Amino acid sequence: MHNRPRKRGTVMKCVTTTRSIGKAFNFIFFFLLINIPTLCAFSRRTIQHYHTTTCMVSSLQPMIPQRKHDTKLLEGRERRSSSHNDGDESCSSKKSSEESLLASEESARQIRSGQAKQRLEKAVRREDRIAELEQKAALPRNEEHENIMSEAEVAEMKGLLKVRENFEEQYDPLTFTKEHLEFKAMHNDALIALVRYCERAQSSSSLQQQYTKEVSNIFVLDGPDGGTTSALIDRGEFDANQCFVANRHILTCDALKLSGGGRLLEKNVVHATAAEALTMAADSANPGEGGALSNIDFRAYYFDGCGGFYPHIINMLSAALIRKKFNVDKPIAVGYSLLGGNKNVVEKELAVSRALTIIARNRGMRMVHVLDDPVTYGISADIKKIGGSEGGGGGTFTTWHILEPER
Repeated sequence: MHNRPRKRGTVMKCVTTTRSIGKAFNFIFFFLLINIPTLCAFSRRTIQHYHTTTCMVSSLQPMIPQRKHDTKLLEGRERRSSSHNDGDESCSSKKSSEESLLASEESARQIRSGQAKQRLEKAVRREDRIAELEQKAALPRNEEHENIMSEAEVAEMKGLLKVRENFEEQYDPLTFTKEHLEFKAMHNDALIALVRYCERAQSSSSLQQQYTKEVSNIFVLDGPDGGTTSALIDRGEFDANQCFVANRHILTCDALKLSGGGRLLEKNVVHATAAEALTMAADSANPGEGGALSNIDFRAYYFDGCGGFYPHIINMLSAALIRKKFNVDKPIAVGYSLLGGNKNVVEKELAVSRALTIIARNRGMRMVHVLDDPVTYGISADIKKIGGSEGGGGGTFTTWHILEPER
């Protein structure tokens, strides 16, 4: 059987198609051959750009901000951490200040222990020697004893008399101006009002259900005129047995006692500084080693700096209030004065207030500035912290505080 011959048109189409495919392959081959350098360069640039971009992103990664809520969480965590650290530092600072004050009082207590007794014994020896020399100087002269006292004895006597003068009372109310006397009277009234306030506060305390009224003992520093103690007895209607005074001048002590024409009992007047009289004994088993007034529980204290040296005030406060045993529910009034009230008064008051705050915290109490709101405590709103000068001096600064239970 013979094959059927193909049609001419079909053959021509196949040939044409084959030629077209060949031309297409040739075109692609020549195109690639011509453009290979260009394509390689483009590929290199693309790869380089990719690596460059990747490196930049990696290097900038730490700088890219977190999501908004993550930032807030971090800030909150940092604030809490910072606040916690600040709290630790604050507590550490408070503890350090308290330890420093307690250590200072312990050191001062050791110095004060027996100091008053030593000074008294020394004063007695001095007076005995002065009496001996005066007696010798009074002997009648004769031919055998033209010079009863030697030059050395004369010089010794002058020196002893000079020392005696240094321990004479310098407080003279006759030199006070009218303004200063009015200032002192107003602050004496403030002391009376604060004692009464403390009595009411303790009796109304919820922690004092079984409270029975106790006698309010008051410690003050007073001069030979007994101005403050007289105000307490006359205007405050306190019994003389409730008022106690310490003074390092023997003549002032004598003037304050009933035996010397004063208003106070003999046992209520102590010849010593305030710090010496109030210093607690180191050993509670030997209370006799402490100051004469160290075992009395006082409702109020008034300290007179007799100068502008505020560390003396801090020394008195420490001796009076740093104790091992005390009634934390008993409010206490504390006042003090400094002469030269117009000089650095802000810095001095701040130093004393800080010390008193530490003492109050050590007792589990808090300190209140009374004159910030005097009317609440029954004190006149017209009261001033700085009063009239004494004999043209720089004025007197006086202020008051309450130590009350921490509620």
